[in-house]
Amino acid sequence: MALITVLTHDPAVLAAVPAPSAGARSVASTRSWERLLWLVRERPVTEVVVDSGALPVDRDPDAALGDLSRRFPSLGTILIARPDLDPLTLFRLGRAGISDLVLLPLDDLLRGIQQAMVRSSAGNTTSYVGRVVGRRLPLPGSHVLRSALEGALSGWAADDLAAQSGWTRAHLSVRLRENGLPSAGHLLIWAKLIHAGRWLGDPGRSAESISRQLEYSDGAAFRRALRNYVGGTPNSLRSERPFRLVLGRFLDVCGLGDSLGDGRSVA
Repeated sequence: MALITVLTHDPAVLAAVPAPSAGARSVASTRSWERLLWLVRERPVTEVVVDSGALPVDRDPDAALGDLSRRFPSLGTILIARPDLDPLTLFRLGRAGISDLVLLPLDDLLRGIQQAMVRSSAGNTTSYVGRVVGRRLPLPGSHVLRSALEGALSGWAADDLAAQSGWTRAHLSVRLRENGLPSAGHLLIWAKLIHAGRWLGDPGRSAESISRQLEYSDGAAFRRALRNYVGGTPNSLRSERPFRLVLGRFLDVCGLGDSLGDGRSVA
């Protein structure tokens, strides 16, 4: 299941993080920096909300968050900066790439976090794929593709995708073919591999940890899926631009192979 993970000791901060509207995502909380790192590495975390008051006391905040950003560049990170965080640290955090800062105290913490999460989620894999596909894919197909990308992180089967789309599996298959998309089962596999392509670009992840995040039975099953669908291994993809390569192969299958030709960069 895709997760928004919150590091805080303050119940008010956790209460201010809105529950995601998509049924395939949820919010998890932790009080430990080490546990946060474990969740990011082992679970399909897409965004983290970090309360500066819960950062490890034995490290500078900019060092800890800078390391997180370098190891997991695909991760959306929102920092709640408390008043005791000095301006120099805030400057260093900006240089480390932590641009979504929510300052405490705020009269409307809920709105501040919501706005930061909207900005952060615009950079996640599902949103990026939606922008790349754009209007090239008819609306029903783009909705199903988004659902598949979200559901792939929750272990959905084809029947789950059909139920989320409001159709029977047979009707969904017809609609997918009309939109040039693979069958529901193959679409979910592609969705997993697209996420894998994004995560393979993160130095802090291994092929084994990605296979666990995507709920493959083992690393061999993950490597086999990559080889069968993309024609490469985790190691061979890492040496290239894995996200762009996997997404490009998927778009080729859908007849949208020129959708990446617009100059957009892929993190």
